[in-house]
Amino acid sequence: MTVSGFQSPLADLPRGPDGLATTDDALSRLRDRLPAFLERVLVDAGADGFVVPLDGGVETALTATFAVDAAGADRVTGLVMPAFLSHEATSRNAEAVATSLGIDHSRLQLQPVLAAFQETIGGSSGPADDPVATNNALSRLRMTCAYYVANATNALVASPINRTQYLLGSVAKHGETGADCLPFAGLYRTELEALARAVGIPEDLTVETSGSPLHPGESPATALEIDPETVDRILRRRIDEGVDVPTVADRTGVEAETVERLEAWVERTRHKRRRPTRPSAAT
Repeated sequence: MTVSGFQSPLADLPRGPDGLATTDDALSRLRDRLPAFLERVLVDAGADGFVVPLDGGVETALTATFAVDAAGADRVTGLVMPAFLSHEATSRNAEAVATSLGIDHSRLQLQPVLAAFQETIGGSSGPADDPVATNNALSRLRMTCAYYVANATNALVASPINRTQYLLGSVAKHGETGADCLPFAGLYRTELEALARAVGIPEDLTVETSGSPLHPGESPATALEIDPETVDRILRRRIDEGVDVPTVADRTGVEAETVERLEAWVERTRHKRRRPTRPSAAT
């Protein structure tokens, strides 16, 4: 989202030798700039506050924290939206975050909604219990709930997805990306973890390598047997900076084939980042 007359919070960030914005100076700037960015988004939209989906993970906790810094606790609403019993622990984490920030929050149990949805769609051409389709449907149901609350309260929906998830397609199309603002879409997971530590987000929150705990996705870190931070370093150098494959491989200590496979992963999920195809570019 481009905010009129406002410089990107990511502009001119000092970076470490690995290309990531995890230096003390970079984190200090982000702590100042991201709340200011969200405040400007709110003003430009003429909205009264933010709705933040909370899943018990680092990104949503950080999103809610900066939303409070930008708008005040009384203008931020948290939504905890589990669907299965396995989500109970992360849901309690999410509620603890909301309580610590002093924001209003609600737990919306989506299992009945999902069951009704699957029953309704069961007569279609595909199985109603397909795991990929189910996870994608849940992501879109959560965003639907967030927008219902936002519409009813003149608020904006802030989604916590990061650049690692965005590039690797660890999100549902028209799910987590279908928000009013994506404050962390330009920051890698490693950068967000460093930022969370700098802000003081509890380290015992759930940390997933393939997405948030309520939004599971395939993890290239697992498939390629490389750690998540190395994934971020490769993506930063190869995708953002356009460094050639042999150099990236040398700088990150992996095989060139690994860099190429990760790049192919990004290409394979490109459809998730494209706008809907139109016959003309005219607006």
